[in-house]
Amino acid sequence: MPPEVRDLGPADIPRILQLEEDLFGPEAWTAGMYREELASPYRAYRGIDDSGVLVAYGGILLAGEAQVLTVGVARTHQRRGLGGVLLRDLLAIAAGGAREVFLEVRASDVVARHLYERHGFTAIGLRRNYYPRLGEDALVMRADLTAPDGTG
Repeated sequence: MPPEVRDLGPADIPRILQLEEDLFGPEAWTAGMYREELASPYRAYRGIDDSGVLVAYGGILLAGEAQVLTVGVARTHQRRGLGGVLLRDLLAIAAGGAREVFLEVRASDVVARHLYERHGFTAIGLRRNYYPRLGEDALVMRADLTAPDGTG
């Protein structure tokens, strides 16, 4: 049975922040950033629980063109397909009004890049020093939501 994806709300922020710190370290978003993100009508944030505990979360911007803002899966739950489930859910939401979706991913994050490629994203550019606290570049990726095979 596939995991259930649900909307996230302000009560999820403490757990999101725990995951952010572990997954993204110095690039982790703050509680204030998440309060603003969750309150925005132009964003959708979704999550997956395991035994009542949030273990995966993601967000997408829905304004003209769509942009995946974040995807995170607890280290204890990685390599179980949850990132793919969450990404498909976010892309389905975006398909309701967007023709394409963009994202930035750390150029060195091969696992995340493969996840995005499996879901129809292709690299279209590079943003130098996009993650300044890590001193890392971001790969800009794009998926076409109008592709007839549904892969983006």
